[in-house]
Amino acid sequence: MSLSPLSRYRPPPYRPKVLVIIVLMVVALLDTTSMLLKWVGVFTSGGSYVIANGLQQASWVLVVAAVVIALALRLSLGPPTGFVRCAFVGLDFFVLLGLYIEYVNNLGRAESNTTKPYLGPGFFLALGATALLIAATVVGWRERDNWPGALETPGPWTRH
Repeated sequence: MSLSPLSRYRPPPYRPKVLVIIVLMVVALLDTTSMLLKWVGVFTSGGSYVIANGLQQASWVLVVAAVVIALALRLSLGPPTGFVRCAFVGLDFFVLLGLYIEYVNNLGRAESNTTKPYLGPGFFLALGATALLIAATVVGWRERDNWPGALETPGPWTRH
């Protein structure tokens, strides 16, 4: 019986899916850019109606951008684990929930003061970035399943 080289039992090296990483970085860039644009109309304590930018109204999106960058870096190192998949789904859910709450709050503020609600380009840019985030989640989720190293590698005790 001859010995087989150990390289035969190693999975192939991980090659990250570059498209997912690029899309995640674009999402982080869009989220950060949306902070500088006008988001929603708010009423000040003096009763005047002003248009707030993302930093004033929805700075939580910067935390989302940081988490998205961390996920992109993690995916560049290896295929997504169960924790990374959970982070993807949780991030998608909470970002959509945050944007929905922002939308409902804006409508409620405007309706209670009998003014027309205002949603600015920053809000819609963040909403578009969220759609890209969901698309990247779907593709990134499946990445581990497509990686040949995720399959069970044959051991020396199995027949070939």
